[in-house]
Amino acid sequence: MEELQTTWTDGARRVDLETSFGLMPLVVAEPGPPPGGTVLLVHGRNGAPGQIQIAEIANAYLARGWRVVAPELPHSVALPNSGPPEQLTFSGHTSAAAIAWAWVAQEWPKGARGLAGHSLGGFAVAHLAAGSAQTHHVLAMSPPMSGRVLLAAREAMGPAAIEEVRREAPAYFAEMQTADAEAALNRVSAPLAVVTGAADGLIPLKDARAYFAAAPNARFFAALPDEHHCPAGEACARVLSVALSALGV
Repeated sequence: MEELQTTWTDGARRVDLETSFGLMPLVVAEPGPPPGGTVLLVHGRNGAPGQIQIAEIANAYLARGWRVVAPELPHSVALPNSGPPEQLTFSGHTSAAAIAWAWVAQEWPKGARGLAGHSLGGFAVAHLAAGSAQTHHVLAMSPPMSGRVLLAAREAMGPAAIEEVRREAPAYFAEMQTADAEAALNRVSAPLAVVTGAADGLIPLKDARAYFAAAPNARFFAALPDEHHCPAGEACARVLSVALSALGV
């Protein structure tokens, strides 16, 4: 589990969405009136809005006057009330994020609406953007284009890494064979940026580049030296600021 960083969430309000799988909390932070737009910020597997890599993204948007909405998605180890982690799936993560995305559109129908996601959240926002022509932009941090990318990375780590994910999330493991966002990325017309860690063992650099290359309006790509799967720190903050500039935020 990544270190929790609560600075941006301390003054935020919480909204509980009623869903078919129970209440799904959203963390909503306002930068001050009037916001330039709203971003839905989607965490990854076993993620949470307070994790340090999510905080880096949230702070970058808040600094530019954008509202941040970050859902607490189901089946995360980092969110004890989110349901059994072993029930996580690619499709379920995406579907839950879609509920939050629809809520954002309903709450602020006339404002600019962007998507950002880390890791599995990057997989999810590719699908959401493909289905929403009004998406202002997409920002993906350490994004996998497919389950096969994640499976290959674990195969490179050895049998223990494979057995770990098979034991912890069996349905997620099974879906690794078929989950794919390439076709969705091909349909994303919004400007897209990718920020990743050059030393990421879960999403090797070539795979982050493939995600970027699959989007027809890809605008900005950056790999942070010596950073792994959850980039954070001053260099990351600077790169995120440049990325948002490239996306028109």
